[in-house]
Amino acid sequence: MELTDQELAALYERYAHVLFHRCRRILRNDEDAHDAVQETFARVMRNAATFRQQSSPLTWMYSISTNYCLNQVRNRKGRRQKREDHKEEIGGPSVVQPTSEHTEDHARILELLDTVDEEVRAVVVHTYFDDCTRQETAKLVGLSVPTVRKRLNHFLDLARRQLGAAAVALTLATLLPLLRSLT
Repeated sequence: MELTDQELAALYERYAHVLFHRCRRILRNDEDAHDAVQETFARVMRNAATFRQQSSPLTWMYSISTNYCLNQVRNRKGRRQKREDHKEEIGGPSVVQPTSEHTEDHARILELLDTVDEEVRAVVVHTYFDDCTRQETAKLVGLSVPTVRKRLNHFLDLARRQLGAAAVALTLATLLPLLRSLT
């Protein structure tokens, strides 16, 4: 499927603001979110022929933007680690890096998201990043509500095992702030 300029403009006008809010929620930065929307539409243009029309264009673009944003979050982590590794070279020994009690857990959650399949990742992102209900998530990813619930439980079980005894009390309510505070 080849997109005409008019079709692309119509998609942009209809969905850019929705994608922007999604990207801003994940990236927590307006400028980065605008860049992510632009990159999403660039990828839509390049990959229009691969759109299978088994889902709505918004679902497809959501997937593209989510993957892009999660990659950006991972890249930030890598840059932060490089700064930490070379902080004395960069700013001398007097530089103090802010710490967070959950930084290690955040990194583990991101690593865990990398290890699960695309379907589980989509269910987790829609549920915890987008605050979608299980019904909304099921519709977005094309699964039944019980299957969405199973995928979420699978991810939470993995998270509990990954995070160890400190995460036994990890619940849906505590996972949400963890994922939102990733920067």
